[in-house]
Amino acid sequence: MNSALAAPLDEGQLSDSRLAFIRMLGLFVVLGALLAALAFFLIDGAITTERANIDLLQRENAKLDAQIKEIASVEFDIKTLYQRQKAVEALQAVRNLPVRMLSAIVQATPETVVLTKLAQAGMHLTINGLARSNEEVAQLLRNLEALSTHFSHPDLVETVAFEGTPNAKDLRKALTFRISVDLVNADDALQSELATDGSPTARPPAAPAQ
Repeated sequence: MNSALAAPLDEGQLSDSRLAFIRMLGLFVVLGALLAALAFFLIDGAITTERANIDLLQRENAKLDAQIKEIASVEFDIKTLYQRQKAVEALQAVRNLPVRMLSAIVQATPETVVLTKLAQAGMHLTINGLARSNEEVAQLLRNLEALSTHFSHPDLVETVAFEGTPNAKDLRKALTFRISVDLVNADDALQSELATDGSPTARPPAAPAQ
């Protein structure tokens, strides 16, 4: 028999081998459990950190929303104050308009022309009066057109021969006239108010001259 062949293991050697294997297996089990626990804690820590970041972002978003609402409220207040300022300026311009209008009409009216009626509708003015000739009416139209900072688009609506009374010797040959003209207001606030609140007043159709 070949002496190089190993002798069979006895019971003591087999027990030692099993014990070493069991110890090695237990070591691997414990090591695996430790690694699993470490991985669990790492993942749980990452999830906790991520939740904390999400909560922080939500709180910051809530703060930003509150700031945006506050800014919108401030912008609304500023817009309201601006509109009130424009309304006050427009009201002041409207109050000053009749004074400016009458002063300009006096400046434009020739000395021999008599005005009998002024009718204003918004930014439109109708002028009725007496003149001794068509030339005086034409002169009034030219004067109104020259005052472009106060009037625009002066238009002769009609002229009618005036039938004077026996005592009105100077007016027996006069003409009655009606002129339509637009008022010009240099105040931008008033123009904006008029453009927002209503359309321009329609001008009456021109009647044929008699």
